[in-house]
Amino acid sequence: MKLLLKNGRVIDPANDVDDFLDLLIVDGKISKIEKNIIDEEAIVEDVSGQIVAPGFVEMHAHLRDFNEPQRETFYTGTSSAVCGGYTSIGVMPNSDPIIDNVKMVEEFFKRAKESALCRLYPFGAVTVGRKGEEIVDMKALKEAGVVAFSDDGNAIKEAVMMRDILEATKEVDLVVDLHCEDKAYTGKGVVNAGKLVKEMNLPGISSVAEDVEIARNLIIQEEINGHMHIAHLGSERSIDLVRLFKQRGVNFTCELIPHQFSRTEEIVKEKGVRAKVKPPFRGVKDVEGIRQGIKERLIDVIATDHCPYADSEIEGGITATNLFGLSGFETTLPLALEMVRLGYADYSYIIRCMTVNPARIMRLANRGTLSIGADADITVFDPNKKWVVDLKEFKSKSSNNPYDGDEMIGKVTLTIIGGEIVCRDWNILKQVEKAF
Repeated sequence: MKLLLKNGRVIDPANDVDDFLDLLIVDGKISKIEKNIIDEEAIVEDVSGQIVAPGFVEMHAHLRDFNEPQRETFYTGTSSAVCGGYTSIGVMPNSDPIIDNVKMVEEFFKRAKESALCRLYPFGAVTVGRKGEEIVDMKALKEAGVVAFSDDGNAIKEAVMMRDILEATKEVDLVVDLHCEDKAYTGKGVVNAGKLVKEMNLPGISSVAEDVEIARNLIIQEEINGHMHIAHLGSERSIDLVRLFKQRGVNFTCELIPHQFSRTEEIVKEKGVRAKVKPPFRGVKDVEGIRQGIKERLIDVIATDHCPYADSEIEGGITATNLFGLSGFETTLPLALEMVRLGYADYSYIIRCMTVNPARIMRLANRGTLSIGADADITVFDPNKKWVVDLKEFKSKSSNNPYDGDEMIGKVTLTIIGGEIVCRDWNILKQVEKAF
């Protein structure tokens, strides 16, 4: 089978490509990227006015399934993901049950093979039960197929444990993805510790809860030099810390989630529980500081932190639940592209943060690239397409997204996996036939 994408702007940061080119796919592999390709045997897709990028690679998503199908399943979650342009997803281990043993990894792959629409890669918990007390058998979990480790949702409490974890990452050559939060400092906070605390009469979450953990972990990393990735930076000071330690030559990577640079805490007054996240939507000063981090290219990854909940779990409002998170596959691209329009980034940098960088961090060979001979995992999007968010159109089971009713600019039109068009204009074309 041959598929020819004509007249698009091909942007492949992995190979420093940014030009108006055609792309030919043969038998699921990328065969040619040149100007004016002619192949009479190929099915032609005219992608004029659109950007052709490597398939998006996600490294911070929660797909639930197992004992939580009311929240999400691998099928509904990956249906949502391919609409957003994602072809490969690193799945967080804090499911029920937790992915902290080989049996759960095997069950993960079994379910993915049965129902996933895109490629799924499991993270393993870094400590047994995510309790921060005993490091998992990293070697066994790596052999079973995990691509990274994380106790996401829980921070590593003890500095000595953090040291030992970083030492262990060197032995298995896999990264530990760190949720940085001092929960004692967070307390019962639900919104940013800013003006919302008084205006909405709600307990606040200070950025100190995040910043002190980031600082401690980076200091330890400077000594140990393990494999460290910092999840969802959420404050101006967290960016300052990243800048400082990168200037010091410390080896680590870090990520942003769109809500940390797209909107301020004002959104919480309008959207309530659907804007209840950690780190929380913060004030103007923090948002500007985070955007400056994008401008300085301090950020390695833009992730979704897709975190679905059932409507019944959040219907009581912002103070009636201790759950934090939003569903984000469909809205991540347009929110990231907003940084291009505002002058903080260019297309190549945004695409780099959504493709080759997360692929390399998760050690995913042959992902996040349009190299000749690579699997044809491709995302095509119209950067100028205007659309209004309607949660009824989302494929996820979850509707905890605060952008409902907002106008977005930029939308995925084709998601191609292994040379096959899986999704066109948010319509799923391919049912599960094989494990990607």
